[in-house]
Amino acid sequence: MSALERSSGGLSGTQLKYLAALFMVIDHVGMFFEPMSPFFPPDSLWFYLFRYVGRLAFPIFAFFVAEGCRKTRDYAAYLRRLFCFAALTQIPLYFVMPEDGHSVITTFFLASLAIGLYRRSQEKGRPVLGLLLGGVCVFLVQPLHGDYGWIGALIVVILYFCGEDRARQLRMLALCLLCYYLAGNLWAYWGVPALSILPTEGWARFLVDMRGRLPYFQRFYLPYSLLMTAFACLSLAPLSRYNGTRGNGNRWFFYWFYPGHLVLLAGLSALLS
Repeated sequence: MSALERSSGGLSGTQLKYLAALFMVIDHVGMFFEPMSPFFPPDSLWFYLFRYVGRLAFPIFAFFVAEGCRKTRDYAAYLRRLFCFAALTQIPLYFVMPEDGHSVITTFFLASLAIGLYRRSQEKGRPVLGLLLGGVCVFLVQPLHGDYGWIGALIVVILYFCGEDRARQLRMLALCLLCYYLAGNLWAYWGVPALSILPTEGWARFLVDMRGRLPYFQRFYLPYSLLMTAFACLSLAPLSRYNGTRGNGNRWFFYWFYPGHLVLLAGLSALLS
């Protein structure tokens, strides 16, 4: 597809990233302010409406990090930018949310570093070494508190290796989102307790625990997980309209916007609390 054909319709990369930034702000407004509390109690599914809408942000940003890894003219400079803003973002997050301050830019930096190490190793005829080094980078996301964990970094890596086949990218992204939100939440609710109960207390205690968990699972946790998954998968719709062009805009805006909006929302939350 020629550049002229790509730019004849659809949405540019910049337009899609602005859209993702809007979804991210909605998500973080829900995180800091609980704006649905006047309308729904905390045990209501719709209490978390802003957080559901926010699920559209990560897939779009992850898609364009993979796109950046493919198309950047200076990979080292791309990594330096991500590293600097990952470090910069972690500082306000540490003070705002010391126990839960996870930076998504940390996740994107380590994913991009994994891809870069693989590329460099492949050029030197050592692809296995590249896979090992890349795997280390991906799993470092967890101890370094990157948002979305190692699976978030792996999603970026998978999107990179899909190449520029848009249909394949979107299929793999949908599969990744299903695994992360639906399978991941099911595992967290049933699998993790099983690992802690079965080795020490056996099946009888585990079955009692399962029966105790089932009503909440049916009433709230399963519908909540399905809604999170559905909203995340809605991101495929705008991504399917991507026309392959960068679009007009300042590339630094999105780097500064992430830490800036967190500081602003945290400050407003502190003033209003």
